[in-house]
Amino acid sequence: MYGRILNNSTELGLPTAGILLDGRTVSNYHLLPEKTLLEEGWLPCEEVKPEFDEATQYLEVDTAVDNGSVIVVTYKAVDIPVDELSAMEDLLLSEMGV
Repeated sequence: MYGRILNNSTELGLPTAGILLDGRTVSNYHLLPEKTLLEEGWLPCEEVKPEFDEATQYLEVDTAVDNGSVIVVTYKAVDIPVDELSAMEDLLLSEMGV
């Protein structure tokens, strides 16, 4: 995964279509050569993920820091709200015919 921090805004993941810094629109942006991506400010991402319970939590970006050679993306585990868990359980049970 690539990311960039541009004008205090963090972008993670390459778009399939985008606008280059010189204003040109590009399709298949995600297929651009690495040299072009680096010139456009994109850097490889290093992801730091905590252990979490997939049944009751999800991961959310906590911080993204440009250290000059990579974007270090740190995630945090967030509890799924109880009402959403109940809705997911109900959906699973209905799909199982219970």
